[in-house]
Amino acid sequence: MKQPSGLNPFLPFSTYIPDGEPKVFGGRLYLYGSYDLFNGGYCSDVYHVVSAPLDDLTAWTDHGVSFRAKDVPWSDALLYAPDVLFHGGKYYLYFCLSDGSEGVAESDSPAGPFRNARRITLNGAPIEGIDPSVLEYDGHIYYTWGQFHLKVGELKEDLCTLIPESIHDDVLSNAPGREGFHEGSSLRRFGGRYCMIYASEYTDVPPNSGSRPTKLDYALGDSPYGPYLRRGTVIDNTGCDPQSWNDHGSIIRVKDEWFVFYHASSNNSAFSRRARAERLQVDEEKGTIGQAVPSTNGFVKTLLPEHIISPVNARLFFGGAYVTETLDGRFPCVGLTTGAGFEFSPTRFRAGSYELTIRYRCSRNVRFRFLLNAEKAFDGVMPKSDTLREMNCHFTVPEGFFTPGIRVLESFEGADAEIDLLEFKYSEIERCL
Repeated sequence: MKQPSGLNPFLPFSTYIPDGEPKVFGGRLYLYGSYDLFNGGYCSDVYHVVSAPLDDLTAWTDHGVSFRAKDVPWSDALLYAPDVLFHGGKYYLYFCLSDGSEGVAESDSPAGPFRNARRITLNGAPIEGIDPSVLEYDGHIYYTWGQFHLKVGELKEDLCTLIPESIHDDVLSNAPGREGFHEGSSLRRFGGRYCMIYASEYTDVPPNSGSRPTKLDYALGDSPYGPYLRRGTVIDNTGCDPQSWNDHGSIIRVKDEWFVFYHASSNNSAFSRRARAERLQVDEEKGTIGQAVPSTNGFVKTLLPEHIISPVNARLFFGGAYVTETLDGRFPCVGLTTGAGFEFSPTRFRAGSYELTIRYRCSRNVRFRFLLNAEKAFDGVMPKSDTLREMNCHFTVPEGFFTPGIRVLESFEGADAEIDLLEFKYSEIERCL
């Protein structure tokens, strides 16, 4: 199965890069993040760097391993979320590890490999925390890190020593009445102000914290040290997997468009997280970012039915359905019990007849409904098949945008159903079931 280019998740389905920090270097957009292993926990012992040309954000290249935990002289822990700074002709990778230590390595290339790892220190001692972010602006290099309580400071010219008098604690917090800061700070400039993107557990109901940190919120301030005013949510990945737990990412302007990069889990877990991106509606002068929603589209402006080939590209899973990875390299939707299913983003259909091919496997017959805009287009049955099997269905539709999806009407206990391919073909000849 050839994966469609540009749709979410926009990297190969077998590539799990969460915690994405997008940066533009030269004529390419680079994404730096952690690296999950399927069916593992948070992160691993390597980073990969991926990039795409600015004039074609559907064409991503994986530059391979850019840094390894074994290159860290003081620890053998896993590599958590990183960030990258270009300064003085070199690229500096700021990383953290699962033991709470933080460091920096350098490279002549934005894709690495990064070498010469050294610790971040304050008053002669190593700092502790997670999720570093770095921003150079107006002759200063600002550094942010922390979980639940955000710290901000300034780095010396050696890029690894924090200036003691610059340190501000508790810039954002998950304390009652505060901003709901969980982790994953990303400091940016936005509309002439400092913008902090962060994984948020904020709720509108006091104590304003305690929810799952599935949201990326943003807060604005006139100084990198605050005070920051929380302005709203950029995106929430709830619904991308039944066990969605955290989020981490940031915003970036590419030419005349703004994007948010974030991640979503899979495999009915908080892990196996894939990189995703959405377009944003922003007003820099007013300092507002319109909340985006997870979509199938990714970098594709107009979604066509011919683009859709896999449940992995669905924008929403419900009723316990989720996508996984199999030993033979497939990525099916499973958990298809009664009431479960998935849906894609609004899709532009031509007027006429379509043939929908579904590849599936199920140990007992499963009745399902194909939906357009949550309304019945047709009902069908996946006959029992212990091996992968394809069935063809037909439906007619007027021209317009419709939201396609599948919901299981009846799945008997032990049916063990899965769907791993959907293919739409247009026909001018109207046909019926």
